Amino acid sequence: MTEINVLLDALIDAISSQDEERLLRCYSPGAVFVTPAGVMEGHEQVGWYFRQLFTAYPDTHNETTARAVLGDTIVTEWTFEGTHTGVLLLPGGTEIMGSGRRVVLPAAAAYTMGDDGVFASGRIYYDQMAFYRQTGCHLRLRRTA
Repeated sequence: MTEINVLLDALIDAISSQDEERLLRCYSPGAVFVTPAGVMEGHEQVGWYFRQLFTAYPDTHNETTARAVLGDTIVTEWTFEGTHTGVLLLPGGTEIMGSGRRVVLPAAAAYTMGDDGVFASGRIYYDQMAFYRQTGCHLRLRRTA
């Protein structure tokens, strides 16, 4: 399924150039986007997620290391790199000011193409604690009972 590879390339290029408009054209208006940080639905929320990422890591770069097509789904692995110079918004609303620290982190995703020829869903996987630790956030787990 060549068109799904072309669509993934368009998404990667839009992320690399931090072009939110082109990025959103890769998703259906009601797309569901799931990350370790939460679930986003629709263009408004998906756009918000990427604006937060681009603000916190303005030099974001992703290097694709593998991909495989499985019917209407494409699975990809990449290495995320960026310098934390802007505000990072954590789930729950906590803001972490730029630390100047470099983050290098492996990640993977599965994107499923809808009938409209763009992604209906995307699921990103990465080690959230390693991401926060590299950023300079020293989160601690609390016992609740």
